[in-house]
Amino acid sequence: MRKHPIKKHANDIISMHHAGVLYHFPKKVAERYSVIDSSIDEKDVFSRLNKKYTKAGALLRGIRIRESLTQAEMANQIAVTQSDISQMEHGTRKIGRKVAQRIEKLFDIDYRSFLE
Repeated sequence: MRKHPIKKHANDIISMHHAGVLYHFPKKVAERYSVIDSSIDEKDVFSRLNKKYTKAGALLRGIRIRESLTQAEMANQIAVTQSDISQMEHGTRKIGRKVAQRIEKLFDIDYRSFLE
């Protein structure tokens, strides 16, 4: 079981590397998932996040938090509504190919990561 160090930022954001990607979580979210220890089991954290948000939804939320964007700001950048972002993050709406490609252009994340 690999453990990854986490970094705490002054602005209550916790950063964690997983599969070559740096993720940022608000401290309040991390506390809900017991991620505030000095080392964590990334499989446990990500499996719980994926169950709640779906893998694509958790990735979208992580990118939005990393970029310090509100749902409305991200929605404006990728030409969807704030409600669409919320639904995609919570897994009640799939992220289509066209939206995934817009996300790829803006945030340099392979669009296929969002397709389920």
